[in-house]
Amino acid sequence: MRAESPMSNLLQLKLAAGETVKLMSLRLSHHIDVVQMLKVAGFDGFYIDAEHGMYSLRDISDLCQMAQACGLTPWVRVHSATVGAIGPVLDAGAQGIILPHVNNPQEAALAVDLCRYPPQGHRSMAALGPTSAYQRVPAKDSLVQRNAAVMVVAMIETQSGLDQAHAIAAVPGVDALMMGPMDLSLELGIPGELRHPRILAAYDTSLRAAVGAGKHFVCGDAGGPPVAQLVAQGARILLGSNDANYLLQAITHAAQTLDREAQVSGS
Repeated sequence: MRAESPMSNLLQLKLAAGETVKLMSLRLSHHIDVVQMLKVAGFDGFYIDAEHGMYSLRDISDLCQMAQACGLTPWVRVHSATVGAIGPVLDAGAQGIILPHVNNPQEAALAVDLCRYPPQGHRSMAALGPTSAYQRVPAKDSLVQRNAAVMVVAMIETQSGLDQAHAIAAVPGVDALMMGPMDLSLELGIPGELRHPRILAAYDTSLRAAVGAGKHFVCGDAGGPPVAQLVAQGARILLGSNDANYLLQAITHAAQTLDREAQVSGS
């Protein structure tokens, strides 16, 4: 699928065409080579975990620009809805912002305001940069294209957010809801019980809120209901694990394989 402009969000275009898309998260990887690996592996995009990972703005810019060069969509999970946390990340080339711990529609609306240019929001414009692929575009056209290319994802991670999931999903400019099952389990007093009935019910509530508002739902393999079930209910954005988990799984498997081979040879 070809982008309509250098600022187009390829993940959005696939979703608009009714396709299912795949992402994973980066918590350790800083080198741009990992972006090429994700492309070869078949992912449609990724998100940089700037909430928990140790990423500089330079790291984020390098990864986002490489993503767009490879035809992937880069998101960033920020730590808060502030100008300092969101503005520079978007200027660096992020095409999606994940905001954690959204408790109410007012917080979701603030995120939208910080992510979009007028009239949808109050983001400040940098004329040339990664966002415009360094191409000069008339301001009027650029505003429309840039606003359309940025996705806003609200994370449901608290009881308050869960209680107001439908209102959060209904906020204009919010594109998707995403569950944070681990933090929600802490909030509910059932730490780590990611298949607890209350967590499963939270997934159902959040997904119904998103789909009911005509928004997307991000579903992953970090506990909760089976992904196939969520897809059957309307989820279209599939989130794999993070690079730390995948690396640990791979090197653990390698070590265990060597152990087995050593045992066979010594028997």
